[in-house]
Parts: sequence; structure tokens; C-alpha cells
Amino acid sequence: MLALAGVRAAGADDYGPLEPVAPGVYVQRGAMAAASTANRGAVANLGVLVGPTGVIVVNTGSSRAHGQALLAAVARLTARPVLLAIDTQASPDQVLGNAAFSQLGIPVLAHRDTDQFMRERCDACVADVKAKADNDALASTRVAWPTRLIEGSQTLKVGGRTLQIVYLGWTEQPGCLAVLDTDSGVLDPQTVARTQSAMPDEHLIRHEWVVHGTCSGLSPHDYFLTLIHAVGRLSIPSDFDGQAPRSLTASQIVSAFARANPELNAQTMAVHCRGAQLEEVRICLSLDLHPTACGRTVHTQCRQGPLTIPAAHQ
Repeated sequence: MLALAGVRAAGADDYGPLEPVAPGVYVQRGAMAAASTANRGAVANLGVLVGPTGVIVVNTGSSRAHGQALLAAVARLTARPVLLAIDTQASPDQVLGNAAFSQLGIPVLAHRDTDQFMRERCDACVADVKAKADNDALASTRVAWPTRLIEGSQTLKVGGRTLQIVYLGWTEQPGCLAVLDTDSGVLDPQTVARTQSAMPDEHLIRHEWVVHGTCSGLSPHDYFLTLIHAVGRLSIPSDFDGQAPRSLTASQIVSAFARANPELNAQTMAVHCRGAQLEEVRICLSLDLHPTACGRTVHTQCRQGPLTIPAAHQ
């Protein structure tokens, strides 16, 4: 595995830098906005995995030019060849860079349903993106189909890395995939992006998958979908809006959550602190996401007296 922790890789032209997130694992972040002329439709997160003998790219970009710029950034990062690109779904911001890879003979892997969906819809979706993000890069872009099709989940060994390709079925489009790099425990950037509606910290998302998700028996998609549903059913008290620091005791915190969520009570919650600062409120749920009494090992661990609830980081 190529260890480059702490190194910020060169930018893929002006599509943004390749940022290290784990040894040999990089992400190029898409614009946090709808596709537009200003961002040239580059609104998806793209992944790069550097192994001992080669490179895997997860999603190829929003245009042929974007794909070419991404390949150029990889070449500046390492002399190892790009061995495989993976289309995790048929969104134009993720697959219109395929042409840059195909013209170099780099195989592009996708689920068979993604390939079919692209062939049925991509001409229309490209026209739609061009209407929203008209620019020279898109004007010269033609759709390149995946060249390596799979039917379901499987494990691949590519470039000295082991990847779990998880078939998610129809999520945003048919044939959606998640990619788990087993060496680092890192999920592909798009799975992380889907989870940020419930868990905005990327490091926490990766931690939760490595520590809890991998032993849940669920796929990354099902694990994080369950997490999103669980968070969505919870009402957060106004004292925890993050706008300013607050001061409450552990019992007041439990009472605030119980008032906002009548199905909760002191037996279904545990408050954890670091010194005099609130660290987390644990809500105990059954497998069907209903509140249940916490086990004997899950209990409030806080000092007596007021606790600081810090403001959210901006």
C-alpha cells in the first residue's frame, strides 16, 4: 500500500485537488451545488485508490475533459498505471468522464443495470446537463459505455488492493454500487456523501462503518440507510441547535430529549461526557428502530453539575 498520509496531492487542473483520506486513498470533492456553468457539472465526489501495483478510480467525472484532468492528477501522484475505473451509478456527473478512460484502454466496470440505464437515458441526461451547465468541456463529450459488467456483489483484487463491490439495487438509479476498500476500511465517496444528511462528519462515518458496520451483517448501503432512518425519526431539542454554547446537567439533557421525543425515557438514553463537556447522547433502539431499555453496560457517564454543550464548528 502506498502511504502518503499528510501529503496534499496536486490539483486535477481546476476541478479540485486529490485530498488524502487514508493511506493510498484520495477524494476529489465535487461542488456543493447543482450542476451549473460555473462548476461545469462537476458535483460528484470521485475516488482514487493507489495500490502497490496500480490505481483504481471510483467514478470518472462530469465530462471527457474532467476525466482527462483526473487521469493527469493521478499521473502526478504516482507512476503506477490506472487499471480500472468503476461507475457506481449512472449519474452524468459520475460517468461522462468514461471516454477519457476508454480511449486509453482502461476498463470501466459497472453493474449491468447501470449499463442498460445509461443506454436508455444518457442521451437525454447529457442534453439536460448541457442545458444547465453549458460549457466547452461538455460540448465535446460523448457517452462511453462501461466495458466490464457485473451482475451482483463481488470481491475484486486490483492493483494490490482488495475491494468489496456491493450491489445496492435501485437507489438513485438502477444498478447502484458501493465500493469498500478492505485495506483501509474506506467507503467510496458517494456512499459517504449520501450519509452526510444524518452524520455530517466524514471521519465519524468511516469510524462507524469500520467499528460497527462491518460486524452488523449489513451491506454499507443497508447499514447507512438504517442509520439515516433512525436519525430521521429523532427530534433534536432546540438546546442542541449548535448556534451557541449551552450549559445543562446530564438529567436536564435526558429530560430535553424526552420532551422532544415522548417515546424516550431515562432508561432508553445514556449521556456520555468528556470532563465537563457533553460528548454524545446515546439512544438505545431495537432492530426495528423502536426505543428500548439500554443494556447494563450502557449508562450515563458524566460528572455532577452543569455540562458544556459546545456550539457547532462553522
